[in-house]
Amino acid sequence: MIRITLELSSEVEAKLRESLVRHDATEMRQLLAEAFSPTVERLLKQASEPSPSNDEFEFIADQLAEEFAACVGSDAPMLSDYAVSRAGIYSN
Repeated sequence: MIRITLELSSEVEAKLRESLVRHDATEMRQLLAEAFSPTVERLLKQASEPSPSNDEFEFIADQLAEEFAACVGSDAPMLSDYAVSRAGIYSN
């Protein structure tokens, strides 16, 4: 499943609400199509960008791990295996 979020200006949102109250489906379709167009273009641009290679991904992951370690310091307590397990994450 993919979730797409549209960011609407307050003006467009007001027009959509007015169209809804008037049951004007044609205007609502037009407003949503216009609002959706930049989102589609952004998704297409992201899809055309190449994914990082395994080596690039590993390099980025290592950099993130090093930055995290620098932020928490060397005396940060380690998490138990349970704490990072599915059961531990979702426990109360």
